Amino acid sequence: GGGSCLGKCAHVFKLIFKEIKDNIFIYILSIIYLSVCVMNKIFAKRTLNIIGNYSF
Repeated sequence: GGGSCLGKCAHVFKLIFKEIKDNIFIYILSIIYLSVCVMNKIFAKRTLNIIGNYSF
């Protein structure tokens, strides 16, 4: 009947939600990783510039 259909839909939505949640976690991790890489590049450039100013 209608109850089992609703249960199936709820189950499917739970699975989809779980997938999205897992993907969001990976997505956030990749954003953090990328921002860390960008920050490292910026800091490396600044450090190189500072060293360059003191180079002979």
